[in-house]
Amino acid sequence: MWPMRRWIAGAAALAALALALAGCGSSQPRTPTSASTTTQGAAAPHTVCTGSQLTLSYAGTEGATGHLELRVAVRNSSQTMCRLRGYPSARLLDGSGRALPLHVGRRDGFFPDTESHPRPVALKPGASAHFGISLITNNEYKGARVCRTAASAMLATPGAGTRWQRVSLRPGPRVTPCGHQVVVSPIHA
Repeated sequence: MWPMRRWIAGAAALAALALALAGCGSSQPRTPTSASTTTQGAAAPHTVCTGSQLTLSYAGTEGATGHLELRVAVRNSSQTMCRLRGYPSARLLDGSGRALPLHVGRRDGFFPDTESHPRPVALKPGASAHFGISLITNNEYKGARVCRTAASAMLATPGAGTRWQRVSLRPGPRVTPCGHQVVVSPIHA
């Protein structure tokens, strides 16, 4: 019985030491990053970003083996820190402004960010986060026989006061999704 008491006393002492050390730390304030993914237990702003606080813009493309991902920047254009979490809404439009007949999916995209799970993203004023729109550009892939050209996108971020914004795709390469589906990633820092 004696070794068990020593073990319990030792475990209690280690637990007390761990608690004491957890209270130690720098008294210097941490400087937050411009856009950061918050983790469980980390302080996050309580204000959900509204559509009027955000400006969306085309931020480039990546491509590989008959796939293309449009990257969209989401900038906090307000003077107040806010947070985002989740998947944006997206529609690709032709040159006349009509929506292409595409289903917008989540997960199962070709690019890694479409496979990730949504996490809270805190945006300081002027900071940006991103999301991707993944699409097939090869009409022989998975029966994607019909391809249509997109000239712009209508996008809305998740959150309070959803507001659709039109984003031109003309600065980038020709965007021609094949098939009937695009996949959006969650918003990430």
